[in-house]
Amino acid sequence: MQYNHDHCDGCGLPFAAGDDIVVCPVCATPQHRACYEKDGRCVNEAKHESGFVWQSDTSETPTQALDALTPCPVCGFRNRRDARLCIQCGTPLAPAPQPLPEQLSRDVFFDVPDTEPLELEEDQREQLEAIFSQRAALAAPGMSAEQEQEQIAGHPIKQVLTFIGSNALRYLNKFRRIESGKKVGWNWAAFFLSPYWFFYRKMYKPGIIFLTLRLCVTLLLTPYESKAVEFYQSFAANAANLDDAALQTAFQQLLTAMTPIYLGVGVLFVMAVVCALIADRLYYNHVKRSITDAKNAEGRDAFLLLFFKRSGVSPLFAIGSYAAVSLIPSLIISLFS
Repeated sequence: MQYNHDHCDGCGLPFAAGDDIVVCPVCATPQHRACYEKDGRCVNEAKHESGFVWQSDTSETPTQALDALTPCPVCGFRNRRDARLCIQCGTPLAPAPQPLPEQLSRDVFFDVPDTEPLELEEDQREQLEAIFSQRAALAAPGMSAEQEQEQIAGHPIKQVLTFIGSNALRYLNKFRRIESGKKVGWNWAAFFLSPYWFFYRKMYKPGIIFLTLRLCVTLLLTPYESKAVEFYQSFAANAANLDDAALQTAFQQLLTAMTPIYLGVGVLFVMAVVCALIADRLYYNHVKRSITDAKNAEGRDAFLLLFFKRSGVSPLFAIGSYAAVSLIPSLIISLFS
């Protein structure tokens, strides 16, 4: 909030740009910091019991003045919106949210019926609208109104970009190549991070399929890995005492013990290649189907919930799938050993 047209009730001087201002958390009276610290209290403290609320010299209402302040999460003191630390207790404050273009999310979802039944509280609905507004503002910078209405995956581009979220423009180019007739592509993230990438992009069905395959390969390889390690340790400990013929025989046995591991690694490599080739197509289908399902939901609230549930990314699921591949084989082997 700006106080350029107001004055300090402590010293009577008008506020100037750059003044360090303290705002009373009870009545919203602004004062110079020096004036506030001089008395250690609000200059209008005596009026608090009567319900006094400071009135700006501008047209802003008292309620608007109080709403424009940022409450401290620790002590509750209401600070200026641009304050970085609470004046009362010194707690760091979250930066003030950037203003959002009015009705932006409704402009993005213009083809979604604004109908009942209502499933969300008003504050929840506003929160989702704000999330989608921020995504939309970041997803298509500099796009003209005509470009925003261009169809991709059967939906307006800005809706698709809002759904994708992270790296949206990169996937927009991939989707355009798919619609031009390219059947397969290449996704480096899916190659190096399969099957975790599918969970990151909220494609749980292919994620579960490839995760299960990876777990099966890992479970099959684990006993061979243990035997190979034991054989190698024995080989290394006795290598100095072996003659050339025995050394060559032991080396061949080591290679034989490693053969299943080489085959398993080869299978995992092939799986990674397959994931990289089909990832973009699967994601294209996921985006297209998810937005369509959301639009077919009964009511705008149902649309917002389903769109939010399926859109964006999920680092938590990606980390969880990685933990599953890392821990489950060890747990299974420990149970049956």
